[in-house]
Parts: sequence; C-alpha cells; structure tokens
Amino acid sequence: MNKILLFIAVVLFLTPGCSMFEGNNNEKPLARVFEQYLYPSDLIDAIPSGTSSQDSMLLVKRYIDTWVKGQLMLHRAEQSLTEEQMDFERQIEEYHRSLLIFTYRQLLLHQKLDTIVPDSELQSFYEENPSNFLLSEDVIKGTFIKVPLSAPRLDELRRWSWNNREEDLDQMEKYSLSYAEKFSNFSDTWVYFSSIKIQLPFQIPDPSRYLRNRTNAENTDSLYRYFLHITDHLTVGEVAPIEMVAEDITNIILNKRKIEFIQELEHRVYSDGVTRNQFEIYQ
Repeated sequence: MNKILLFIAVVLFLTPGCSMFEGNNNEKPLARVFEQYLYPSDLIDAIPSGTSSQDSMLLVKRYIDTWVKGQLMLHRAEQSLTEEQMDFERQIEEYHRSLLIFTYRQLLLHQKLDTIVPDSELQSFYEENPSNFLLSEDVIKGTFIKVPLSAPRLDELRRWSWNNREEDLDQMEKYSLSYAEKFSNFSDTWVYFSSIKIQLPFQIPDPSRYLRNRTNAENTDSLYRYFLHITDHLTVGEVAPIEMVAEDITNIILNKRKIEFIQELEHRVYSDGVTRNQFEIYQ
C-alpha cells in the first residue's frame, strides 16, 4: 500500500462514516483545540513509507495526542504570560548575532589556526607544568603471559619472561602462538597496572607498594600459570610519562591558541574600526 492510500485508510479508520472532503480546506479535521484544527494533510510526513496499517494507526494516534497536548500547553502559556514575557524578538535577534559571530570565528579558525604542535613545544609545556600531570593510577612497562598448566617448557618460558631481552621477547611471542592463553608485550608502552592486575589470580591490596618491591611475579591457579615481568613503573602521585599525556597537552595548547587567535581577531577588527571611523561612542 503506497503512502497516499495508507494515509486515506488511516483517516477513514479514524473518522468512520464521514467523508474526508468536508469542512475547512475540503478536509474533515482530525482534532480541534480551541480554534486550532488538525487536518489529515498535516500528518502526511508522520507516516514513513512502507509502514504497516497497524503501525500507521499507532503513529497517527500518537501524533494527534502529541498535537493536542502541545496546543493545550500553548494556549495555557498564552493565557498566563504577559505580552512582555511572550516577546522573544530581542532574544532571537541576540541569538542570531551571536550565531553569526560564532560562525565567522569558526571559519577563520578553520582557515588560519596553526594546528601543528611540534614535539619541542609539547616537551616544554610538560616540563613547565609537571603538577598538572600527576598520576591517579600506577603504570608499568613489561610483559604478561598466561599459559595452561600443561604447557611445555615452562622453565624456558620463566627465563624468557624474567630476562625480557630482545631475543627472549621473540621466543615468548613464538611460544605464545602455540601455547599461551594470553600474551601482552608492553615493554615499550606504558599501561595502567590495574589492567594487568585484574588478570592475576591473587589480590594486591597495595599496588604501589607491590610495584616498588617486585619486578617479577609467577603464580598459578587450578588451570593456568601466570608470569609477569615489570621493566619499569611509576606510582600514584608521580608525574605521568609524557607519552600518556601528549594528547591532553596538545589539546591544551590548541585551546590556548584558539583563545589568543580570537582575542587578536577582535583587537584587529576594533583597531580597523577606529582607523576607518566606523563607529562612535557618545559620552
């Protein structure tokens, strides 16, 4: 059933025994609130193409109910508010001005703002503001591997894990392809200790103290053996590694540039207005 036929069927369903080509605009209204009428043609866009007859009835009913409630609220508002309270012309004009200025600023920011932050600027900001980047969680570098208890060559695996030389890491990676349930090599990347700790088969009530006193951990449960090697760590309250906060620093620098750009833009526009005698301030 196409949209028009479906629309007619819905209207006939809602107004049984009546011709829809009666009354105002040659249509029989579907609803009235005070002097406002809702007509079938007002609902054409309310029914998506391909909607079943049953769903169409529900959509039409929901539309009518919403329209009636809205008209009743509008009437009550008009009865209750003063002329001054209903005068939105000034607010609309102010919003329009603000929107124009905002759009112009965004256009110039997009065209002219330098969004490249060199590593040297990142490093300088990081070194000058260390207190802004204190860790709220412990972070580590290292490796973690989880293997079934039945896995072979566990002595070799232990040696590879605890040494973590380049050749050992290669051996661990090859070994994990055949035997490991889980293998993570984060020797060159800082990760939150909590993401590793949650995978261990034991509780660590004081993670910071644990990290200060351990570089290797080996534990088992009923099914698996776990090897953790920590090559580096930083604890809560220490300055975060620059790699972990580089994106935050970039955003801070770019936001600062945006503010300075807009301030300079406003200053140039004002100075140009003075030079061209484009405004006067009356005392």
